[in-house]
Amino acid sequence: MKPKVITHTPATPPPGAPSAQGPQDAGGGRVLRATVIASGAPGAPAAAPAMPAPGGLSAAPTTVVSPPGSAAVGRRAPPSVVPGTIRRGVDVSLRQLSERFPGARPEVLQQAERLLQDTVIDTLSAAQAARWGDEAQRHYGALVDASLQIIHSDTLQASLRHMARLHALLEVVAEKWQAPAKSSLRFWKSDAGPGQVLQASQGELAQLRQHLSQALPALRTLQSELQAISGELAPLALRLDALSLAAHYLADAVSAGPGTDADPRAYALVQRASALAQTVLHIHSGMVLRQGSQHHLDALIHRIQDTVLMALPAWMEKVTLATQSRPLNDTERYALAQQLQGLLGLLHIS
Repeated sequence: MKPKVITHTPATPPPGAPSAQGPQDAGGGRVLRATVIASGAPGAPAAAPAMPAPGGLSAAPTTVVSPPGSAAVGRRAPPSVVPGTIRRGVDVSLRQLSERFPGARPEVLQQAERLLQDTVIDTLSAAQAARWGDEAQRHYGALVDASLQIIHSDTLQASLRHMARLHALLEVVAEKWQAPAKSSLRFWKSDAGPGQVLQASQGELAQLRQHLSQALPALRTLQSELQAISGELAPLALRLDALSLAAHYLADAVSAGPGTDADPRAYALVQRASALAQTVLHIHSGMVLRQGSQHHLDALIHRIQDTVLMALPAWMEKVTLATQSRPLNDTERYALAQQLQGLLGLLHIS
């Protein structure tokens, strides 16, 4: 910051007034002095350069130094101490849990150990004991509801109906096309042309293929959601199992404490342990059926993508091109009929 220079120009004294005392230059003129206000560090004067006054007068600078400010020093209050009781969770180790539950898996015992170490028996109320593991059970119920919504979704059910109708149409075409042999040298009826048989079903076949093609993105979304549900159920079963073991251990600890005769928490924890173990059994028993439902949806998507949208149009094109210029011979009819039987096998949904 540059110093400020304030120049005072004296007024002309009246005639006969005594002249003010002050420095004069060599010509007898008065010298103007500049007042400089320093803004630097305290105690360090800042000199301003002399500026020539009007009329050739030289100015002698005068420095004014501002006094340094004093910083206030704050005091820290001593910390307050409130007496209390330190609450700790259940003191248990993996060895103790493995001895108490010898058939449990190690990952279940590890989760049970963490649950017990985070639980303070003295602050565990009867209401909390009655709700032990309730959140995990409700999460399982939400996953089951989501799985049922996928299985009964309109898109999936409509796609299954379209596939069944498509299979039935092609089965009728195959039955009318293929005929029992009249002799050892003829395998087909001479009047059973594939082009004529397919002509009556072309419109409905095209409509079914269009519906299935439009449903394919939604079916893939359902497939991803069902896979996510299956992925959540495995770790949830471990947590429910750990909650059940922890409830059993807490019930024993509550019953063994002093003055805990007929403690309602012990009874509630035993009931919750049994309910949680039953939920784990539901998850494991439904795992096979759930995997079957997943495979069923995967197979439907593959049938639509590979058979309905690719193989079936290719076969229909072969029939159209083969019957466009001339009648089919027995070898060509037999080859196309075998291909149709293969398509029927791929489209069949068990």
